[in-house]
Amino acid sequence: MMEKTNKTILLGIAILTLGVMSCNKNVYDEDLHEELIRYLSPVDSVDQRHEWLLTSTRTYSLSIDAGSDIKKAMLLTGNPLTDRTAEIMTQQEVGKSKNITISASVPYLLTTLYAALVDGEGNYYVTSLSSDDTNVSFADASAGTPLAAPTPLTFTYIFEENFPEAGDYDYNDLVLRISQERTGEREVTFRVTLAAVGSFRQIACAIRLIGYRFQDIDSVSTPDERTFNDYVPDTHFNLIDSRDMLIQGRNREAVLNIFAHAHFATGDDLKEDYGLYDKKKYNVTEEYTDETPTIPVTTKTFVVYFKKSTGLNSLTLDMIDPFIITEYNGSKMETHLDIYRDAQTLYEYNVPKFKDLPWALCIPSRYFSYPLEGCEIGFKKKGYMFGAYMTKGHSFGEWAEDHRNYHDWYLYPTSNQVWD
Repeated sequence: MMEKTNKTILLGIAILTLGVMSCNKNVYDEDLHEELIRYLSPVDSVDQRHEWLLTSTRTYSLSIDAGSDIKKAMLLTGNPLTDRTAEIMTQQEVGKSKNITISASVPYLLTTLYAALVDGEGNYYVTSLSSDDTNVSFADASAGTPLAAPTPLTFTYIFEENFPEAGDYDYNDLVLRISQERTGEREVTFRVTLAAVGSFRQIACAIRLIGYRFQDIDSVSTPDERTFNDYVPDTHFNLIDSRDMLIQGRNREAVLNIFAHAHFATGDDLKEDYGLYDKKKYNVTEEYTDETPTIPVTTKTFVVYFKKSTGLNSLTLDMIDPFIITEYNGSKMETHLDIYRDAQTLYEYNVPKFKDLPWALCIPSRYFSYPLEGCEIGFKKKGYMFGAYMTKGHSFGEWAEDHRNYHDWYLYPTSNQVWD
């Protein structure tokens, strides 16, 4: 009983301490913050070397026959001549050079890749390689036409809304599915799907283009001239104060303005009552109610045109930083992937240095089944395991404790605890 009472007192003090962290850094107690987070964490311990990555950026050299009429080179997850589900990890136009370098974000689980050359008539020349290979030859390539036009590899980004406080660890407060495709010499196309909103709070979203400055971008457009922000009322641009698709970060970085308010970005017609809107949670529960409806996902395409092609051959999905913005104690807070936790792209705030479960994760799959509302992604404490990803030997909790192993955890969902 005494331990429980002490924990309750600790929780109360920590909440009060966190409540003033953003407006008075001298009052903020990081040790107390860390103790609170770790007490509420659903895992016993977190590997302190964890970067919460399931992919790595790898670079390959492709040798092309000098006499061929090759227009495009690509790396894929499968053989497009035999696999309808093959996805493009990266692609680029082939100019006069017959030796090109190409980079991709490669999932750890993918040990065999496929490289393809495409000629002017749409014929594919495909060869396989180990993901660890660095030099690719097409001497023994198979030729043909794809069973289906391969689509870009899509990653799923899942967020907790409560930064800097502990979350409920269902990682469905915002769910995005994002692909990136090189569509021209100086053009990159991003497709962003808003899959779920599991929060009643206002959440804004942006994407930082790592290594690129605001002035490096010529323009950002959408094919139909529509954006997620078309649905957002003027009075709700408090977290992102612009409708412009390209905005400038604090360090002059290039930032894509995805949306200023997730609930309106869904396209749902929210009812207004004396200036207040009836917010809902979308696509996070199996039971349909007025407050938790199921709605079609919404996708928008952003075409980014760069002033120069320099560096675009190495622009991978590992080099973009999707993040959300929420309000906490009167201040604006950004929630990034753990590797970018210090970015402070649009706003300045106190960033805790300790390591526990992150507030955001990136899963290298368009089909990732995120947890339902109220279902922790994975609980592992004192020998007990449960949650949306709890299969022993393939669980989220085991991965949290050992960053080198259990990279396949996201393939083993608990059927009644995830959105299918």
